[in-house]
Amino acid sequence: MGRPRGFEMLPDFFNLAEQRILLAAALQKLNSSESRHVRKRQKAFEKQRKPLGEASSIQDMFLPDDHYTFEQGHYDNVIHGYREMHVSSWPVEENLGLSLIFDRLQEIYPSQDTQTHLLHLSSTGKILPHVDNVEASGSWILGISLGAERIMHMESTEDPQDTFDTLLPSGSVYIQRDAVRFGYKHSILFKGEFRGLNVGGGQRLSMMVRDRKPPIAL
Repeated sequence: MGRPRGFEMLPDFFNLAEQRILLAAALQKLNSSESRHVRKRQKAFEKQRKPLGEASSIQDMFLPDDHYTFEQGHYDNVIHGYREMHVSSWPVEENLGLSLIFDRLQEIYPSQDTQTHLLHLSSTGKILPHVDNVEASGSWILGISLGAERIMHMESTEDPQDTFDTLLPSGSVYIQRDAVRFGYKHSILFKGEFRGLNVGGGQRLSMMVRDRKPPIAL
């Protein structure tokens, strides 16, 4: 079936240069929470590998899987092979490119009181079907994909026949809101087929922006 109202896909929102800036900042945030031993290994690998040129793939920015501490199972068993972090601030004052990226991104936010979450999947990571906690955020979710292409599968919570798949290329942005936000389970496949093409594998990082749930009036 086609995409329902409430789901918007922007497949090439960020160019390669913007993707590199955003991915570098996100990986730096995530790596800062790694152990001292892991950070030491990461720095050693960075020193010995060849510098990334302008023609390098966005995928080349990731280190090998064994240089990250991926969790194998989420507390609710939905996510497998992942690192995650909530982000409250970015070094935009030190990086004009990053500041411009967020200025442009905020122009498409349905509302401006937001919270941000980073989710880094390993080469074999996946996300099983689920509806995001409706108590933790409001009526919309915006997702930015960086790295390997994956397929997002959406399935209605009321009608299992009401499904659709969306390819998430690096640099893409999607927004799900209202009925799609609450009425569809979504999953990120490890591997699958999209319009005759085999898709999957490889590390990807998603930046999830959600609106904050309005406070309950007393």
